[in-house]
This record gives sequence, structure tokens and C-alpha cells, in this order.
Amino acid sequence: MKTNLFNIDDDRIGRYLTENGFNNRFSLLKKTYYKLARPVMPISVRHYLQDRASRRVVCRENFIWDELVNIVKEKKTDWNIYPDKKQAALVLTHDVDTQEGFDNIPEILVLEQESGFRSCWNIVPYKYKIDPGIIDLITAAGHEIGIHGYNHDGKLYYSEKIFDSRAPYINEAIKKYKASGFRSPMVHRNLLWLQKLDIKYDASCFDYDPYQPFPGGTGSIWPFRAGKFIELPYTLPQDHDIFYMMKRNDIEIWKKKTEWLIENSGMIMLITHPDYLLDGYKEKYKEFLEFLSSKDGLWHVLPKDIAEYWNEEF
Repeated sequence: MKTNLFNIDDDRIGRYLTENGFNNRFSLLKKTYYKLARPVMPISVRHYLQDRASRRVVCRENFIWDELVNIVKEKKTDWNIYPDKKQAALVLTHDVDTQEGFDNIPEILVLEQESGFRSCWNIVPYKYKIDPGIIDLITAAGHEIGIHGYNHDGKLYYSEKIFDSRAPYINEAIKKYKASGFRSPMVHRNLLWLQKLDIKYDASCFDYDPYQPFPGGTGSIWPFRAGKFIELPYTLPQDHDIFYMMKRNDIEIWKKKTEWLIENSGMIMLITHPDYLLDGYKEKYKEFLEFLSSKDGLWHVLPKDIAEYWNEEF
């Protein structure tokens, strides 16, 4: 599967991108958790276990892991990689995990529009009731719809047989909502299996995020080709990481890593959840949007547009 970055021929880059893109091997413990325990586990217990696990995580300062970035910088001399000589790309995305989160979309949408931003809303097609009026609101405002798995039960990658049984239904949702891209629930991933989806991009990988169930990151702060589609790794820690796992009440990590991404001509991609943002964190998101507004030289773009650009240029 073709996975070269910037068309640079370097075996080290290929190892980073492919090995971590396939880093989705379910251990017996994980299989037991997703098949038997999670479906009957109260949310409070799940959060308790997540909190216990997060205490054991060792995280790099400001979520910066620069090993692959330094390899690419050895090879890359021309960093004029974005349109109009923009310094970095900015991509805002939301994973809408629950009915409450879906119902909260209009309020966050208004907040973004007031700040002059557009984003992608990744919906779960077979979990909750999807109001066509909200879908129309999103598209009429010039935002994007993406598909976020099948029903968010954590079993999509449990086996290839399960993935294959759900892929046709996911493709139906992609067609129904005119989506170009996909992100897996809980950012589980297998880039080979994902070739079966009718997508132009996937956004299930990340450069670095040790708080995820399958934490291996690609190290890439840029899009890259993964077979028939473009992979868009998220590069800022999720709101869940910052506010729940790390129990921070500020966005300094977002700000500091954004500065680093700009310095390295990276793609600033953020995942937030309307399920969480209206749980006391709306003002933090608003603060970050104001911070982004103060930055010159950013190419603010939807995921489908940067995927199309990358496919044509690289």
C-alpha cells in the first residue's frame, strides 16, 4: 500500500506510517472488554477505569514527538507546501458520539460562525436519531459532514469479519450524507481494512496521543497517502485528553503545540466533542478560536479540501 510522505523515498518514513497505521491488534483483554464488559458497564465505572489508566500514562511535554518531523526535515528543502504560501493548515473537526452531542451541534456551530470558522462534524449513523434539519443546518453553513464509525460500540475492528459486515452500511451512510471522509470511533484503526470504504480521506490516525486505547502514533504532522485515500492525522490532543484524562482547566497545551506546528509547517487538526464542550468547556473552545484568529498565515480548510489538495499535489 502506497504510504509515502511528500513523495520522499525513505524507509524510516514508511515504517512510521505503516506500522502505526496498522497498530490495532486486539489483545485478549481488549477483546473481553469491548465484547463483554463495556456493553453492560455504567458510564461512571467506565470513567473511573479511564481515570485509573490515565494516571499511568507518561506523556511528552505539550504532546510533541518530533522524531519523524526531524527525519522529514532532513529530506525536505522546499516548505512552500500550502496554497498562497500559507505557513500551516488549520482543520477543525468534531466527533459527535451521543444523542446529546448531536442535539448540541447548533450551539457550537453558531460559536464557530461568530469567529469565522468552519468545521467537520463526524456523526455516528446507526447509534442515535439524526435530525435532517441539523444536517441541513451544517451543510447550509458551509461546514462538512463526516462519518464516525457504525454505532460506536468499539467492535468495528474486533475482527475483519465484523468490519466487512458493517462496511456496506457505513458506505450507505457515506453516500446518504454526501461524506468524503471517515473517522473511527475511539480512533481504532486499520488502514488496510479501511480501503473497503468509499472515502477520499480517513482521519483515524494521530501524530502522538498516549491516552488512546491503541496509542501508537504515526509521528506525522502532515497528511499522507494511505492506499486509495489520504490520511489526515490529528495533531492536537483531544478535548477529552485535556479536560478529563489530564484534568486540566486551561488550553495552554493546545496553544503551545499549535505554535510548534506552525513553526514546522504542520497541519493543526483538532478533535473536540459537542458532548463535552457544553459540559462546562464551551468557553475554553471559544478561547482557542480567539487564539487561532490572532494567527496570521494559516490556511483554514475543511478536511475534504485539504485531502483533495494533497491528492493532487503530492
